[in-house]
Amino acid sequence: MAFDDLPLDRPGSSEPPPPFESPEPERSSPVRFIVIGLVAVVAVGLLVFGWLNRSRPAAPESVETPPVETAAPPRPEAEPLTLPPLADSDTFVRDLVSALSNHPTIARLLARPAIVRSMTIGVVQIADGRTPTEWLQPLRPATRADITGDERGTITPETHARWNQVADAISSIPPRDAAQLYVNLKPLIEQAYEEIGRPDDDFDRTILRAAQVLRSTPEPSSPPVVVRRKGYFEYEDPSLQALRPVQKQLLLLGPENRRRLMAWIDAFLRELGLEPAA
Repeated sequence: MAFDDLPLDRPGSSEPPPPFESPEPERSSPVRFIVIGLVAVVAVGLLVFGWLNRSRPAAPESVETPPVETAAPPRPEAEPLTLPPLADSDTFVRDLVSALSNHPTIARLLARPAIVRSMTIGVVQIADGRTPTEWLQPLRPATRADITGDERGTITPETHARWNQVADAISSIPPRDAAQLYVNLKPLIEQAYEEIGRPDDDFDRTILRAAQVLRSTPEPSSPPVVVRRKGYFEYEDPSLQALRPVQKQLLLLGPENRRRLMAWIDAFLRELGLEPAA
């Protein structure tokens, strides 16, 4: 069954993730993520500088100057952390992520074992157009999806609103901090990537492919009509029904949640010095 409780694609269409042995959950240790306060100081300084500039009287004569392109922030450098073995990394990763966000949805996602392996496989599945059902299972809403009619209709606003907490959870993590965390953990991610048969590929490219799949999801000009089938829904529009499973799932989030999610992904890519998906 797909990520949602009533999938838009037929059950069994998603390929199962590659098997691996999940380590037993570990007890939390007092490891803390390194937060650099200088960034906040610089940000406040820039805000004050901008306010002072706005308060000055306008110059008597305006002088045209060529536009100045704002340089993208440099990619974070890996901090001097001693990484644990991949099989024993769950407690370490939980502590790092928990320092960035205490949102309960993030906590549920981190409660499952084999965090790095599950995340790595999940990103690969998205890049392949599949729904990462196993990885994102803790984010599944408690209520069922519904449509406005008995047999056919549009997805109800309440169905879209079920995903608000997911969008809130992702937005609770600053993209810059997420980029720093990714760079710090990349050796573990690359090791997990090799385990699933991708030893010669950089995981950065997989992240870009996953972002491109999500970004290429069409934005309907009006709420799409779906048809109720036994145990699932499908789009009445053949072009939407032909979308990849993860793209159908993205449409279920609703327009506002999709906008928030993609804006966060683009900001995350920029912080990594990667080209945002077009």
